[in-house]
Amino acid sequence: MFFSSGDSEKKGKEAVKNLYYFSENQMLDCNQYVIKDPKTEELALFDTGNGISLKGLFKGMEKYNLEYRNITKVFLTHEHVDHVLGLYPLIKTLNDGPPEIYAYGETASILKAGNKSQICPDILGINLEMFGIEIFPLSVIDLANSEEIKVFSEFTFQIHYTPGHSLGSICYYDSNKKILIPGDLVFTGGSFGRYDFPGGSLSDLINSIKYVNNLDVKYLLPGHMGISDNGNPQIAFSYKMIQSMTSFY
Repeated sequence: MFFSSGDSEKKGKEAVKNLYYFSENQMLDCNQYVIKDPKTEELALFDTGNGISLKGLFKGMEKYNLEYRNITKVFLTHEHVDHVLGLYPLIKTLNDGPPEIYAYGETASILKAGNKSQICPDILGINLEMFGIEIFPLSVIDLANSEEIKVFSEFTFQIHYTPGHSLGSICYYDSNKKILIPGDLVFTGGSFGRYDFPGGSLSDLINSIKYVNNLDVKYLLPGHMGISDNGNPQIAFSYKMIQSMTSFY
């Protein structure tokens, strides 16, 4: 298979107590985050990767005694293929007790409809058949009317709508623990999400990064590249870099 390297073990670490980071594999994948409820052993998964990397995630989780069968909630940052395609094999794997799926607005609508063209835009030049994953309509809890959501007993995330990379992009922000899970809005090292996909917008992306730049962030846990425990300076760097883009437009 073209994406055969995608199922290699995902490297992980405990980024914050009871919150684990698993780095993206090659071939259009994403970072994933797992929160454990220490009382019940239940797990919440943030973003599901490209589907092919799911076995690699399970292997990585084993090292931290995280049982994938205990995944009861899935939280998505946006609707793109590298973040949501893993939903479908995950649901089939957990068929006896599928997890609740949470997404915002446009992302929720796309997943409910099973809209292949919006999950994998033609601009990517990728045929979904290469992944060998069937897309089908899903039951999704829409976060559009939720200001925050509690994840087990220890984490409470505010829901911030941050368009620019996609129409359904959100950030999850825990103000007590100063954690930001921004999806593909902003990365470490001055990087930021693409805005040339359908539904993307440079001006919206700038405004969204400016918005999260005003949050108190210690732990920046993005959808790609590395993570940081020096969140605000990293976000400020990305904001400075994207502002320079306006001189070209």
